[in-house]
Amino acid sequence: MRTSLLIPCYNEAEGIPNLCQRLRELVPLMDRSGGVEILFVDDGSTDGTAEVIGTHAQGLPYRILTHERNRGLGAALKTGMAASTGMEMVTMDSDCTFDPMFIPDMLRDLRKGYDIVTASPYHPLGRVIGVPGWRLLLSKTVSRIYGFILPQRLYSYTSCFRAYRRDIIPVLKGESDDFLCVTQFLISAILRGARVAEFPTSLTKRQFGQSKIKILEVIWSHLKYISQVARETVSLRVRGSSYPVRVAVAEVESISQSPELRRDRAF
Repeated sequence: MRTSLLIPCYNEAEGIPNLCQRLRELVPLMDRSGGVEILFVDDGSTDGTAEVIGTHAQGLPYRILTHERNRGLGAALKTGMAASTGMEMVTMDSDCTFDPMFIPDMLRDLRKGYDIVTASPYHPLGRVIGVPGWRLLLSKTVSRIYGFILPQRLYSYTSCFRAYRRDIIPVLKGESDDFLCVTQFLISAILRGARVAEFPTSLTKRQFGQSKIKILEVIWSHLKYISQVARETVSLRVRGSSYPVRVAVAEVESISQSPELRRDRAF
């Protein structure tokens, strides 16, 4: 199998029909390059999410992995990665706030030799549409702090929408089982020399269901992790160590040439 799509779901029954429709449009495009499997991770949903998937995903190459109780986004991603069979893995939100149809372009960049391609709505060629101000403030502030601490600067460290080469998975370090795990995966890979490309894309307002993020818990978890990362970088500098890091920003033709995206930028 060429590509595994990992989709964590927690009480997302309302948006599953829309997600499955988008996947029906996507899968034929991906089958041309070696096949795709879709792994839904039902993270202890109580609203019948798994049943709705079973109804609307008929005909798609999918499996449902189940957590008996809600364990968090990070735990769902780890379950999906462990069960996947693809040479490449794409992690994505189930609410389609990032359009799944960007996946073929992200994979095209991954195949240029990158280990990770991460979606970045805050890239100058990306854009944000209708997203609550508090979420943007949290995400942008955290990303800027990480960019200040780390020797390389990315526009976003918090996006779940990413493509990974399978052979980079063993070096990912995600101690958290919650939202912080997404950032831990990326930073741990960077500090171990991964080649990372940012993919400028659009982030839109959630249309179905409710966000599961707990703002105060997320802020506190990032503050603790920022402290940990800062200590590690200071230690490396004191020892005179250099970072074996090669980070690049991908300029994706299909995005950078879009007049609409050039007009409506995130910044």
